[in-house]
Amino acid sequence: MGIKVKEVTPEQIEELRERFKAKYATTPPAAPFHPVDIDRIRNDHVWLKRFLEMYDLDMEVSMTKLWETCAWRQSYGANDLDESKLNQEYLKEGSVFVHSNDVDGKPLLVFRVRLHSKSKSLDELIRIVVYWVERTQREKHMTQMTIFFDMAGTGLATMDLDFVKRIVETFKMYYPNALNYILVFELAWVLNAAFKVIKALLPPKAVEILKMISKKDIGQYILKDSCLASWGGSDNYEYSFVAETKRVEASKPVASTDDDQLVLGGDKKVHFANTAPMVLKESNIGDMHTPTEGMLQLEQKEFVNFDPKNAEATVHFRSIAKVPVTFKIQTTSPEKFRVRPRCGIISPNEKAEISIWLKSEYKLRGDSKDKFLVMAMLAPGHCAGADVTDLWRNACTDGPDVEQHRLVCRFEDMTAKCSDKIASETSLGCGKDGKSDLQAQFKSLSRSVNNGNRIQYLNLLLLLVLSAAVGFLYYVHYFPGAGFGQSAAFCSAKRK
Repeated sequence: MGIKVKEVTPEQIEELRERFKAKYATTPPAAPFHPVDIDRIRNDHVWLKRFLEMYDLDMEVSMTKLWETCAWRQSYGANDLDESKLNQEYLKEGSVFVHSNDVDGKPLLVFRVRLHSKSKSLDELIRIVVYWVERTQREKHMTQMTIFFDMAGTGLATMDLDFVKRIVETFKMYYPNALNYILVFELAWVLNAAFKVIKALLPPKAVEILKMISKKDIGQYILKDSCLASWGGSDNYEYSFVAETKRVEASKPVASTDDDQLVLGGDKKVHFANTAPMVLKESNIGDMHTPTEGMLQLEQKEFVNFDPKNAEATVHFRSIAKVPVTFKIQTTSPEKFRVRPRCGIISPNEKAEISIWLKSEYKLRGDSKDKFLVMAMLAPGHCAGADVTDLWRNACTDGPDVEQHRLVCRFEDMTAKCSDKIASETSLGCGKDGKSDLQAQFKSLSRSVNNGNRIQYLNLLLLLVLSAAVGFLYYVHYFPGAGFGQSAAFCSAKRK
């Protein structure tokens, strides 16, 4: 679901990016922002888009909040937060963890409130919350999350309003539009007043996604297979902390072009961090395609489908190898696209995605010459996230150990989505942008159901009338001297 937001255009995202770059060049912060955040701003539409969505496309406010968030992330060390910097007792007890997904596929950030104690350090607990958010957004590329407050068995002794306020404030100030739902499960009636206070702290938009649920209606938000057994589901998961599999991060600068720099004044420049350059030729990409899948299974077998509305595309894939696999993506037109991540490590049976944006000043070529190549090879046992760049830089990409998948860039054919539309009230409506008009469909289906109910009632009434008529005729035929016959005879005698 997520909050209701205004539509953001690529031009607005680019304007916010340019404003940030201009400010960074003219009035840089006292402490340079983290390279990962700088790389996000340069290459990632999603992060900038979230600020514009949260603040109703107000460019000034979005810019201010973006700057403040980068400053907080730098001082807090959000990008460098790992399990070694956390309170191990809090981390391993499982009062806060990420597991499973909601109905929209968004990860659940679970708070088991009954395990909380007001004697715990709030700063240490919030650090664990930030760790799980950062880790999940690294693993699933800036995905939204659903907060799940498991209130089962919670009483006044373990209900800590200050902790909940800190959670709300952290998301409100530093993670714009990062939540899909806020679910409060099995809230005891004695705590209703406490959560009214929390509700008042939420931005008006966030109130829309706050849902009080129980075992009876949890299925509306989390599928049964994804629900823990204690929530009434079939998932018997027991929390046990598993360390993060490190991926490639923009941690140290490498050589870059002028397009990869921010001028800070004079000859001083700060360089964006980049992974290995994407160099691919149209002449050789045809020979670099692996027809069979042994390591990666791609959802898109032949094409990278760009949304014509925002010029964005996502490549989804899953590891089908039995050991960790490294991947890398290259393109024939590196000047046209922003790609994130360019390479990384994926564990067995794990899913991953690569986000691609077409720069606003470029267009896709109609002759299918804009292509991407997704490559994979087995990760050495000692390989960590920071080693992947060097691993691919030294790899022989046309060797037998490298699996390759060629994808051709194209815009989604929205007219094709509407070609099978049935001209009836109950069919899916396709608008100018090819999207289903779900609201119109719902109204149409409601009308159809109501009309069907009316027809059923009329049929039932008609059946009752016919039954009464048949019964009357049967009675008159077989009992001519009784009932209505006697009444008629009595009236006749009276008249005489």
